[in-house]
Amino acid sequence: MYTLVQSLDPATIALIETSRGLEAIVDKRFEWQTRAHRWYAVISRGDHIHVVADIDGLRISLQRYVLTLAEPTLTFDDVNQVSFINKVSLDCRVCNLENRVGRQAVMRNRRPKRNTTSQYKGVSKVATTKAKAKWKAQIKGGGNHIYLGYFEEEKWAAMVYDAAAYLLFEGSAHYNLPDLCPNLDALDIAAAQISRHRYKTARKNAAQSVGLGNGT
Repeated sequence: MYTLVQSLDPATIALIETSRGLEAIVDKRFEWQTRAHRWYAVISRGDHIHVVADIDGLRISLQRYVLTLAEPTLTFDDVNQVSFINKVSLDCRVCNLENRVGRQAVMRNRRPKRNTTSQYKGVSKVATTKAKAKWKAQIKGGGNHIYLGYFEEEKWAAMVYDAAAYLLFEGSAHYNLPDLCPNLDALDIAAAQISRHRYKTARKNAAQSVGLGNGT
């Protein structure tokens, strides 16, 4: 990131402070609009930083916000899936952003979960030896169910699910609590569980590859 910043013309960019002591890059012309909001750096998809802010009651990523500034006719819904051309998620200059349409956009049309143990998608009641209900949260990503944890409160389990949906599908999945912005603590929990799941999956795949290579 430091090398990238040093390579850019300082007259054309602005560095925007975020949580975790990090800075994001935006075009100089959007400096005052972006500085009007408080930006949070959260772990996204388990391996890179995603910058978000609460804007008009919605949690919006910096890249989506910048694209709507660059093209006022666009709404946040029009830029649900944005990728970074140079793969640096803190580089939110317009020239580095690409608005794509794909699986994430379709996720908004998914129906809520139908089950008899919880009113929330991705949440189920688990019996305990102390006869006190606990709530398990999990989400499907990459073709597998990702375990998110056990929680004392059903609503909190739903909030962790929503946080995971936000991280996995860039905010375009079905939410249990659509009127609430993803909770920062829930985002940290979800990010850790997603990262753990991917690590275990990678180790399993590596072990299988070694076994196949040995002819076992």
